[in-house]
Amino acid sequence: MSYTFLPYAEQRGIQREYRIRVLIVLFFFISISFVIGVGSLFPAYVYSVYAERLHLGQVAEFKKSIDAASLTSTQQQLAQSAALLNTLDEYLQPSVFYMTINTIVSLRGPVTITGFTMEYTVSPAGMKITLSGTAPTRNDLLSFKSRLIGMSKKVVVDLPISALTRDTDIHFSIQVTETL
Repeated sequence: MSYTFLPYAEQRGIQREYRIRVLIVLFFFISISFVIGVGSLFPAYVYSVYAERLHLGQVAEFKKSIDAASLTSTQQQLAQSAALLNTLDEYLQPSVFYMTINTIVSLRGPVTITGFTMEYTVSPAGMKITLSGTAPTRNDLLSFKSRLIGMSKKVVVDLPISALTRDTDIHFSIQVTETL
């Protein structure tokens, strides 16, 4: 606006008026888009209300047509199924054997376990586990043995001395006895 011969105060007034008019046009277009958006959602609203009434009517007819005996028998079957699922849930809890194997695997460190056997003993209720594998060093094997001993107060670990004759790449067989 510097090309006009208007005073500076009037130039500022005209700029302000143009900005206001642009803002008014912007708000007009926003309101028009809002009205169009609401208008486009109206048919979906009408359809959902119609579908809801239709389904509620079907449910009311279903309730009228179903007899009380079949409803109570269905409820009894559901109660029996729930009781059966609760019973199965009690038996599906992790067993002592699973928890013991999981603990041993978490304690192994750098030691590689290549095989194991597990026996349940009856006379002193407990289990006897034989682990075989390889250890990188003698210190790793001894620390694995000490971690096994620290598993529980009722654990006895038997590591043959012959397994400790080598310094590296040691093949071992450890017998772990735990009293339950």
